Amino acid sequence: MWEQLTPAAQQRVGTAGFIDRLPRIAEEMTLRSLDVKVAQALHPRLPDGSPDPRRATIPLTVTYRTAKVGDITKDVQLRLVMEGEKQDARWRIDWTPETIFRGLSPGRLVRMTRLPTTRGRIVTRDGTELATFGEATQVGVIPGQIRSESGLLASLSGILGMKAEDIKAKYTQSWVKPDTYVAIRSVRDLSNETRLKLSVIEGVQLRPERVRAYPSGLIPQIVGTTAEATPGDATKLAARGVEAGDVIGKTGLEAALDEYLLGTYGWRLAIVDDGERQVELLAETQAVPGLDVVLSLDPKMQRAAEASLAQQTQKAAMVVQDVWTGEILVLATDPVSEDFHRAVFGQYATGSTFKLVTAAAALRTGALKPGEKVDCPQSWSGFGPQWVQVNHESSALGLIDLRTSLARSCNTFYYEMGKRLNDRDPNLLPNTAKSFGLGSATNIDFVLESPGLVPSPEWKKDRFKNDPPNALWNPGDATNLAIGQGFLLATPLQMSNYVAAVANDGIVWQPRLVVEVRDRAGTVVKTFPKKELRRADTKPTDLSAIRDGMRAVVADPDGTVYFPFRGYEIPVAGKSGTAETSQAGRVNAWFIGFAPFDAPRLAVATVLEAFPEGPGVHGSQNSATASRKVLATRLGGTP
Repeated sequence: MWEQLTPAAQQRVGTAGFIDRLPRIAEEMTLRSLDVKVAQALHPRLPDGSPDPRRATIPLTVTYRTAKVGDITKDVQLRLVMEGEKQDARWRIDWTPETIFRGLSPGRLVRMTRLPTTRGRIVTRDGTELATFGEATQVGVIPGQIRSESGLLASLSGILGMKAEDIKAKYTQSWVKPDTYVAIRSVRDLSNETRLKLSVIEGVQLRPERVRAYPSGLIPQIVGTTAEATPGDATKLAARGVEAGDVIGKTGLEAALDEYLLGTYGWRLAIVDDGERQVELLAETQAVPGLDVVLSLDPKMQRAAEASLAQQTQKAAMVVQDVWTGEILVLATDPVSEDFHRAVFGQYATGSTFKLVTAAAALRTGALKPGEKVDCPQSWSGFGPQWVQVNHESSALGLIDLRTSLARSCNTFYYEMGKRLNDRDPNLLPNTAKSFGLGSATNIDFVLESPGLVPSPEWKKDRFKNDPPNALWNPGDATNLAIGQGFLLATPLQMSNYVAAVANDGIVWQPRLVVEVRDRAGTVVKTFPKKELRRADTKPTDLSAIRDGMRAVVADPDGTVYFPFRGYEIPVAGKSGTAETSQAGRVNAWFIGFAPFDAPRLAVATVLEAFPEGPGVHGSQNSATASRKVLATRLGGTP
């Protein structure tokens, strides 16, 4: 097209102003295509009033289709001049930059500017901010303004605590242009003295910035972190306007909910003068702020849980959830400083807390008749005298019913139940456990978790396929499973969800931590309704009998956790559990339960890891005490 310009136009704009500049303008505009509508040519008038046959102006309506600001329609004019005579005459273009945009006069530029967005917050229903923004100063570099690179690197390295090569790597990336501002590091509480030092370094620019902050300090492993986007991240998120160096979610909820939190950058296309001052706005796409995500977490209960677990000498975890919705109110782990969150990733043998499953399976299948009394000897040899399994109590209890078997947590009673179930079908007990949600991920929204394990004949066959003697499902596997030992593993989250199903007549909910998404005005734009995953393979009448036994665990003077709840004004039902570990004398100490007993609202699961038990020292007592303190923050009563 250069050849179509008049010599005067070629001399006026030069190849740099035409051949080189036009592609740059198109790139700056993010031009995808353009449509042109041509109107009838107009000829200027000669002195005698007649049309000038050698000059013409063609009105054009041009629609520029851009990637970042959409379609821009402008009316412009293309000026033509006829040069040459007779058969050599032909029309040439009297080109000026105003042919693209009328305001694009000499010295002016087309500039696309990115408009900032703001990241959404992570909050609880009462407005407690788990993730928000605080004030900071962003230290950046504009490569084209650097006078002394060695001096700049030396100064920034000392002030920012970064290696010189790391600083240079940021502003020498392939996408960086001489006039590009490149963020190097954000600094909170920048002193006036340091600000003054930075301001005199040529090539350095300071910008106020809001940086991610986590003021509550609650569930840091679950909330997660943000980080600078890599070039690869920027490519994936190009539709949102993200560039390398921007803040995006990297772990936890920050990453899982980035779709809502991130927001979308806006763009402004304008004509600017040589001082980068806007002369004419051509088009603009408004930035869209990120949305706020609301969690079901109860900050008061969470803090109480963290405080009660911190009083223990063992690593620990606790989960509290709503029995009727699956909403998670507490998701606590100790130590809080560790990245590993035991409530969702910790997998433990459940001990006697599993006996609720065994009881449900026995009642449903008729292995245990309603009201039936079964012997609770000190030792049990149902598979013959060569296979003896013992109770945790030193003396026999005699014939006892279901209620007493749970209150006293009689192992030998449940060995017998395990045998009866296994004799009917070795898969009965494993399948019942799975129907309560054990042995598979709970599918809690937006949170990673461990799946746990419920052993079964098929699982054992596959697990030990290269070790045939151990691949067989032995009767002892069934009795071990009946009391929550052996290969069985569960997370505190799974245990909370399981005991909630016992409390609500068998509904297994999908646990929910994220309940809704709101815009900045507080308007709810998306909800995450409760979701029933399945029904446990049991009957309400059977669960009623089991719940009665759980009440005895807490309320009867002989109950295994009577003392931790003695005097508590709110009726609680629960089950203790002591699971052996590979460490001699140390157990995983459980308490699971729900409250109030007569109108269940909350389910709780607490575990103390590798608790050192001894005469008169039982970890489940500590787990129950911690649980009571947390329940009291919501239900009332004496902690």
